[in-house]
Amino acid sequence: MTKYTINKAFEKSFPYPIWKIEVDCAKKCIAIEYRNPDNTLPTFSVFDFFGQDLLDSFEEKEKEWTLEAVQGDHLILKQFGSNTPIKEGIKIVHIPSKEIIYTGMEYILQDVFDGYIKAAHRSIPSGLDFYINIPTGEIQNHMITPAVYPLNHIHYPLPHTGKLPKFMQHLLVEDTIWLQPFKDNFIWAYHTKTDDSYNLHLCLSSRTEILDTTIILNNLAKLIPQPYFEVEEYIFFLSNTKQEIVAYLV
Repeated sequence: MTKYTINKAFEKSFPYPIWKIEVDCAKKCIAIEYRNPDNTLPTFSVFDFFGQDLLDSFEEKEKEWTLEAVQGDHLILKQFGSNTPIKEGIKIVHIPSKEIIYTGMEYILQDVFDGYIKAAHRSIPSGLDFYINIPTGEIQNHMITPAVYPLNHIHYPLPHTGKLPKFMQHLLVEDTIWLQPFKDNFIWAYHTKTDDSYNLHLCLSSRTEILDTTIILNNLAKLIPQPYFEVEEYIFFLSNTKQEIVAYLV
């Protein structure tokens, strides 16, 4: 790979709009929840940072299930209620085999730690916690290892509010320009306008010059409020239809 360039890694398309995205930074994989607009039933997919499918189109038959986390070889789902954001219901899916490791309709998911789910029982007074071992589905009233959150290396660009460097001042930027420090360089994202549509650009620069630039999305009907997220040198973009994810390596 040429040094200091922006390279497209892969692109994934889905039949329906994406509702949720979760990332396992340790295993370098992404879980996606998308829903059929006609019946709102969820489907889940998992793929790695090379675009290879680890779990393809795992469908749920009840619309209340939603994506909570992906951790190692396991997908973690929870249920949401009609009048509340969460209700009783936790499910653990083994990604390689698609087998259900655990389903519990009497527990409410409270948190996800490395290797464990913290849960409360609907019939037991508050203050008593339970811990579900993610690989085995076994329930414990305490954790054997210290409670540690999974590795999180997800970064988002921030709106640039200062004066642009001279080598960026010639750009005809529409609205916000985003900036993220990256190693010894900088990543910029911004929109330009062409007639009645917008283009989303990604730019890699040093402190003194532009090193590479590319158009990520074009012919957009409106501006994208949060252009991307970055994990382990991969930059992920969600299309304006929310049916495609495009990944770039910088």
